[in-house]
Amino acid sequence: MKSKRLLKFYFAADSLNRALDNLITQNALASADGFLSGEFYAERILELVCAKKELNALWRHLDGVISGFSESEKKVLRYYGTMRGGTAKLPAETVREIKRVTVKFKRRLRNIERFAEGIRLVYGFYTLF
Repeated sequence: MKSKRLLKFYFAADSLNRALDNLITQNALASADGFLSGEFYAERILELVCAKKELNALWRHLDGVISGFSESEKKVLRYYGTMRGGTAKLPAETVREIKRVTVKFKRRLRNIERFAEGIRLVYGFYTLF
């Protein structure tokens, strides 16, 4: 499990939710065209709704963990989660603070294995956010 991906998911969940809503709408509109059976589109919509449910459960768990952090620590987590690259080019003090807060974050992620399906979906939808 990569904590950076979980953090990016947590802080970009709104954009992922919009993307999933758009996919649901596209499938609903495509079913009206009649190219494929309505059952095909209904199954796809159901899969997307189930994915949203799993991701919502994961997000709520992460929110419970992150709500225990101070505002400055939340800023560090947001910064690290939304970084495109690694920490190699950052100053040593910044790297130390990122490492300290992310280790604290990882230690607080108890029972994360309950959300294995949500984590799998985060990895699958990673390019959408």
